[in-house]
This record gives sequence, C-alpha cells and structure tokens, in this order.
Amino acid sequence: MAYTKNRTGGEHPSKTIVKMAASGEQTGVWPRIILLCGKERFLIDWSRGYLKDKLIEPASEALDCVSFGSDNTDIYEMIAACDTMPLLSRKKLIIVDWPELFGLQLPKGADQESYKALCEYIPSVPESTLLLFISDRPNKTRPLYKAVAASGIVYDFVPLDDATLSGWMAKRLRAAGRSASPSDLADFARICGYGDPERNYTLFNLENDLKKAISGCSKPVLTLDDLLENAAPQAEQNAFRLLDSAFSGNKGQAYEILHSTIEVQAPSKEVSAVMSFLGLLCSQLEIMLEGKEREAEGEDRGSMAVSMGVNEYRLRKAMGAAGRRSAAELKKSLDSAFQVEKDIKNGVMPPRMALELFIAGL
Repeated sequence: MAYTKNRTGGEHPSKTIVKMAASGEQTGVWPRIILLCGKERFLIDWSRGYLKDKLIEPASEALDCVSFGSDNTDIYEMIAACDTMPLLSRKKLIIVDWPELFGLQLPKGADQESYKALCEYIPSVPESTLLLFISDRPNKTRPLYKAVAASGIVYDFVPLDDATLSGWMAKRLRAAGRSASPSDLADFARICGYGDPERNYTLFNLENDLKKAISGCSKPVLTLDDLLENAAPQAEQNAFRLLDSAFSGNKGQAYEILHSTIEVQAPSKEVSAVMSFLGLLCSQLEIMLEGKEREAEGEDRGSMAVSMGVNEYRLRKAMGAAGRRSAAELKKSLDSAFQVEKDIKNGVMPPRMALELFIAGL
C-alpha cells in the first residue's frame, strides 16, 4: 500500500522543530514543554538529539541534561529536576522517555497522587527548563496529555510525505556517492511498505534496506530494479533466480543456486535450511499460479497486486520467472513441491536429494 501525504496537511514536525530551534537561538524564546510522539521513532530520536545539541553546553551536560525512563523514574524527582537552573546551557533539559505515562492505565512506578501532582505542575514549568516527553501513541483523553497540549507543544511524527521522504533517501545515497531519481526512490519506499498502516515498516527499516541496496550495487545511478533487487533478502532473490533458471531450461544454473543457498548453512541445519528454501519456492509458485489465473481473467497487474496482497515488484518478478508456463503447469509444479515437503517430513528421502529431484522435474 502506498504511503500517504502528511495526514496533518501541514508542515512535518521534523521541519517545524528546525525552524523553532532557529527562532529560539535568535530570540532566546523556547518552549517549556514538548511531547514527541507518533509512529516514526527514527525522527523522534533525531529530534531529541537535535534539541539537545541546540540547548545543552557539552561542558555542563551532566548537570544540565537529565533523563528519566520507565525503569528508574520518580515523578517527584522529575518535578524537582525541572525546578533547578541550568549551569552553562540555554535551558535545563529534562527528557522523560516514559511512553506508558501517557497510556490509559497508570504504569508501574506511578500512583494517582504523583500523577495528579505532575498534571498540576505542568503549567508552572519554569522558563529556564524544557520538559521533553516521549511517547509513541499517547492517549489524548488522559489528564497528562491534556495538560501538556494546553501548556506546551505536541509534535506528531506521521510518515514523511513523498517529497520529504525522497529527499531523505537521496541524502543518504549522496553520502555513499550514489543517486536515484525521486520517483524511483518514492516507488522503492512504497513497495517496501513505508507508510502502510498494516505493516510496522518505519524509517529504521527503510534505512536498512537502502544500505543493503547501496552495498549490493556499484552503479553510480541506481534504478528502481537495482534498489529492489539488492534490498530483497538473499534467499528470496535465490528463489526467484532458481525458478527462472529451471523454467528457462538451465537446470545446471538452478542446481548451482540451490547448492550455494543450502551450503551456507551448517551441516546440522541442512534440513531446516532445505525446508525454509522449499517454503520460499512454494510461495513464489503460489504467486505465479494465482497471477496466471487472474491474468487469464483479464485482471491488470496493478489491481492484481492489491487483491493478492503482494507488492508489485515481487509480482512482476514472479510473473517474469513463470515465463510461458500455463496455470496448469504451475499447479503441477506446486503440487510436486508440496509432495516433496511431505516426503522430507516422512523421511522418504534425504532433504537435499528430494529438492534436487524436484528441480529436475520443473
């Protein structure tokens, strides 16, 4: 599913915070209370570090920046820390990374009395302090959230919009001496699952996949296929390549792919390695079969990917590997794969031999 535009319809918090800090440096006026929340923990962590760099003098960091977490937080100590003056820094920075504090139920370590005291204290946080809360999904009906929203600023880190996201990715490519078109970067993020509410795929995941794509391809300008092919797990790539080779009549190459995939495992783990790879082959064959059946009914690739619940790139690769094989032929291959699985589990033949015979029959 494609990621969407910024749901707020306005400027993303990652940009707003930079402008707010620039204004604070010029005017000396800073917020007293900030809540960083939302799905994008990557940007929340970046914002916390950014504000710390802008506010805290390194020489007095131990005194001017105090962090509290859910495992060691005493609410009254937190309040007391807020009331102390900074030594050399612009403001006293109190970081409270205790997400459960904004939940529906009081977390361990907090009681009704101390929680109420914190809510009542929020409006009186001194100008010399920035009380920085962090919570992924705060409950907006709770008294603490209402107090923070009334007296401070809430930054909700929604997924990045197309333009911002492409710029974020392009910056990382430039650092590695690479580049890609904005449209290919946007498509890459969408296909990987960025912004899909049904997947827990965030900038942490996207950055990792981008690193894999960069390390796997030496071309200075990366295309969408370059990005996707090198970011995909190696075993999944090998499953595509094996079926493509076998269906093209190049069984020798198919065996090489099989052996290179299985032999990276320790001998004691050969059975689990074979079964795992066989599962990937079955998954690809299922996509090929369903794709062929839907194609025969006149369904286009775009709607096919949505209805099948697979990304467009994986569908395109699977259909390309299927070649001219008919749905009936693919069903026969899939049935054979299921039989191989049964034979291995029942000890009819050794796992590697069973998989080699399966490839021979493709």
